[in-house]
Amino acid sequence: MKRVMLSCAILMVVSGVCQARPLTNRVFDAYFLGFETDPAMDYGGRDIVTIHSLISRGFSGMIRTSTVAPAYEFISALGLSTVQHEVFGHGARAREYNLDPSYSFGLDFSGGTGIGKDPETMEQNLVIAGGGTEGDSIMAHRILADLYTKDGTDGSKIPLMFIGKIDFSVYVLSTSSPTDKQADFTDDYTSGNDIAYYLVSRQAQRRSANPADVWNNDYDVDFDDAVLGDNYDDVRAAAIWNLVDPSLYAALYGYVADHVIAGKSQVRPPVISLGGGFGLTVGTRAFLGPEEVTRFLDLYLVTPGPLVTAYVRDLQGSLDQTYGYGGGFHRLRLGNRVSVSLAGDFWQVPESEVPLYAGSGWNGCGELETMFSDHVGVSIKVGSKSEGYFPGTPMESGPYGGAGLLVTF
Repeated sequence: MKRVMLSCAILMVVSGVCQARPLTNRVFDAYFLGFETDPAMDYGGRDIVTIHSLISRGFSGMIRTSTVAPAYEFISALGLSTVQHEVFGHGARAREYNLDPSYSFGLDFSGGTGIGKDPETMEQNLVIAGGGTEGDSIMAHRILADLYTKDGTDGSKIPLMFIGKIDFSVYVLSTSSPTDKQADFTDDYTSGNDIAYYLVSRQAQRRSANPADVWNNDYDVDFDDAVLGDNYDDVRAAAIWNLVDPSLYAALYGYVADHVIAGKSQVRPPVISLGGGFGLTVGTRAFLGPEEVTRFLDLYLVTPGPLVTAYVRDLQGSLDQTYGYGGGFHRLRLGNRVSVSLAGDFWQVPESEVPLYAGSGWNGCGELETMFSDHVGVSIKVGSKSEGYFPGTPMESGPYGGAGLLVTF
C-alpha cells in the first residue's frame, strides 16, 4: 500500500526541475510536542508533523534548491505516515481497550500492529481495523486546516497531508472484491488487509461470531452473504468520495507553484475569492465506523482571521442511512500571542442488525494556544462527547483532552 506512493515523489521531483530556486521567506510554524488522552490521533499526529518538519527543515538547510524538496519531503512523509497509521491509528484504538499493542516497520515503508490480548468484542475488532486510515485522515485534516488559515503553513507539510489523506482511498481501492474475487479477498483478510478485516468483522458481528476467531483468522467468510458485498460497495464509494476533494488538489497546486517552483517556505492554497480577504473552498473525507461508513462534505470559509468550517455527512449502515452535521472555527486570534479554536458535532446513529448505540450523538471541543515569548508557548485542548464513534475521539462518553509545548526557532 505505502510503496505505491513512491511514484508520487518521483513525479513531483520531475515536475519541479524546470526551475531551480532557493527556499525563501523562511518562516516556520511552531514545533509541537505533546500528549492527548487516547486515541490521541490529533495530538499524536501533531508530534508526527513536528518530526517531519524538522527533517524537512534540516534538508532544506543543506540543499538550497527548492526543486529538490519533494525528494526528501515525500520520502519522509511516506515513512512517518506509516508510523501515524500504526501507532496513532490502529495502536491508538487498541490502547483504548488496554490490548497492549506492539508495532513492526519495514524498510519498504510497510508497518504492522499486533496486540498482546485477544479482542473481547467485535466492536473492538472494527474500530482497530478502521483506526489506521482514521489516524492518517485526522492528521491530514489538521494540516489542511492550518493551510487555509490566514498565514498558511509550511509547504513541507503538504506531502505528509497528501499521503495521509489518500491512505484510506488507496487501501480500499487495492482491496479485492468479496463478490468477484473471493479467493483474493480471503488472502487479503488472512494477510492483515485492514479493509478486508473490517468487512469480515462487520459480517461476523451480524453472525455473533467469536471476536478472537476473527482476529486470529479462524473465521470462515460467508460469501453468500449479500450484505458483505453491499458493505464493500459502501466502502468503495467512500474511498472515491475521499479522493474527489478540491481542497486537496488546490493544496497540491500551491505546493508545486509556491513551494517547489517559487521556493517559498510558507504556502496558502488558492481558493474561490469572495473579496475583502474572504474565500471559499470545499473538501471531502471518509471514515469507517463500527456500524457505518461515513462521508463528510466540508465547507471552508477563509477569512482575514480564522478558518470557519461547516460540514454535513451521511452515516451509511447496513439497514439505514442517517446524517450528521457540525462546524466551528480554527485559530481565532485574540491579540498577538493567543489563538482559540472551537468545534461542535451532532449526528443520528443509523439502525443496525446488532445495535451498539442508538439515538443521537454529540461532540464538542475547544483548543487554546498561547506563546509566552517569541520562542515558547503551550497548546491545550479540552473536549467532551457522547458514547459512540466519532472520528479521532474516544469511544466512551465524557471528557477528553491534551496539552503540548510549542517551540519556535
